[in-house]
Amino acid sequence: MSENRALSSASEWSVPERRLAAIFAADIAGYSKAMHADESGAMRALQATRRIVDRMIAARHGRIANTAGDSVLAEFASVMDAVCCAVAIQRALAEAEGEAAQFRLRIGIHLGDIMVHDGDLFGDGVNIAARLQSAAEPGALRLSEAAYLQVRGLSEIPFIDLGPQRLKNIARPVRVYAVPPPDQRTSRAIRAGRARAALRPTLGAVAVLAAAGLALTWPRLVGSERTDGPGEPLRPRLSLVVLPLANQSGEADQDYLAEQLAEDLSADLARAPGTFVIAHGTAQAYRGRPLEPRAVGRELGVRYVVQGSLRQSGEQVRFAVQLTDAETGAALWADRYDGPRTAVGAAQDVLVAQVGRALGVRLLEAATQARSGQPADAVDLVMRGQALLNRPFARDNHAQARPLFERALGLDPANVDARLGLAEVLVDGVLNGWTTERTADLDTAEQAIASVLQGDPTHPFAHYLRGETLRARSRYAEALAAFDRVLTLNPSFARAYAYRGLIQIFLGRAEETERDIAAAIRLSPKDPLLGAWLARDGLAKLHLGQDQEAIEPLRRAAAVNPLFDFPHLYLACAFARLGRDVEARASLAEFLRLRPGYTLARYRSLTSTDPTFLAQRARIYEGLRRAGLPEG
Repeated sequence: MSENRALSSASEWSVPERRLAAIFAADIAGYSKAMHADESGAMRALQATRRIVDRMIAARHGRIANTAGDSVLAEFASVMDAVCCAVAIQRALAEAEGEAAQFRLRIGIHLGDIMVHDGDLFGDGVNIAARLQSAAEPGALRLSEAAYLQVRGLSEIPFIDLGPQRLKNIARPVRVYAVPPPDQRTSRAIRAGRARAALRPTLGAVAVLAAAGLALTWPRLVGSERTDGPGEPLRPRLSLVVLPLANQSGEADQDYLAEQLAEDLSADLARAPGTFVIAHGTAQAYRGRPLEPRAVGRELGVRYVVQGSLRQSGEQVRFAVQLTDAETGAALWADRYDGPRTAVGAAQDVLVAQVGRALGVRLLEAATQARSGQPADAVDLVMRGQALLNRPFARDNHAQARPLFERALGLDPANVDARLGLAEVLVDGVLNGWTTERTADLDTAEQAIASVLQGDPTHPFAHYLRGETLRARSRYAEALAAFDRVLTLNPSFARAYAYRGLIQIFLGRAEETERDIAAAIRLSPKDPLLGAWLARDGLAKLHLGQDQEAIEPLRRAAAVNPLFDFPHLYLACAFARLGRDVEARASLAEFLRLRPGYTLARYRSLTSTDPTFLAQRARIYEGLRRAGLPEG
């Protein structure tokens, strides 16, 4: 595989397009030797191989950017498509007959930024994919960690952690994951990777699914535990299966929608850090069978079972889900989502994201409760800290979470979730005035976030926290770009929409805030941060002079989270500007009860240099003075 081609003249170069892509690099093992022995036969075999490869790349929506004899360079919009395509190609070639059976491919996949010029691909990401390809065994696949993190929920594929690897002409070591050939012929490196995994059960335990006959690799930083007696399967702590949804509408032509919702819910949960989700294909084997959650849990080696139904009545649709503890059979959580029949298809992604968020929170709580009283390791401590942060936004919850993340890092300094958990606590403390060590806490948070992004430059939550640190430093344009990057990586990231909406206020574009807040609430209508989001919507309306319209979201914010103080401050401003002095004083008194000693001078410190913002902010100052907030 050749690296980026040199252009013949600088005048031919136009500004290349940049984008994030899954880069697929492949070449044919043994091609040169075969060509030397039999040129005509090798050419026929090459053509037969390329027909298979080209067809499968097109079927997975890939685009071939360049071919050079025995090599193929392609891009995919998603790593999921690239990996599934690669595995399908290797299987097809392993099972092929005739001329296509002569060759095997070596494939490398990386997720990174690329430059596109005249349809060809350039950049360091292309070189990484090429180096991964050259290191792969014939018939095998190698992925960078950035690519692997996007597909670790594909439990039917046996990913093997080979550890950090030095790649030629690549400055930093790259953590590499291998997928062995379909016939399981493996190299010494892959066998060594398997041996390391067996010796590190807290970093990667293997669950054997007797029913499906598949070896599944558990995500790297999450341990497992034996939950039943000897001989029972190992059940990872946040492991689950989404069973086929029951179509209760009585219309067989709607089966596809129930199936698609279950598949998308499985994929959504699989992307959550620390969850281990049985592949949808395996779950489909339970369609039409009498289901007892405890029996399913034993068969599949999972802790939790998700069941649900889709019911249509007239023009309305109801999507119901339930989370069950597969060890005890107890129902842990249930909810339903209703909407017009005509909107279900268009709203499917939003619907699945809502359920995924709610289930993710409940899974974390359930796992934390199940572990109570047992010796804490780094994973336990992280889960306990995250469970606290999933409660309604409050200073006490953050204060309790911080030492848990710090203890987790003391036990496992490389734990990514612990680093990001601590960074979240620290930056929230800075933004909300809960710390007396503003500079030190912000520096520590930024260092933790940078360390995560160095290892995985496509980590959405790390980019989200980077946006929050930039907001804390009043670098609003850069913060907006960071939140935009999050939404490019994960369009269902509700918090990124919410805080992009807040940034719009500081950039003098408060009229755009409501749209972003609405998008966040659609994606996560029961989010622990809902009160903060509604408060931002109310604040934007105050900036736009819509004092009466601001009251409704601010009252909702105060009702959703009585411990959050700023809705009461904004209500005091709105009531004062409307001449409702009694209500203004009552709202200000409640705010000062929650945050004693707060002054107008303190509020002025949260500022921007944008002239539109400054003009709008003057109205807020006037309202707060009328309400009686001390100058300070």
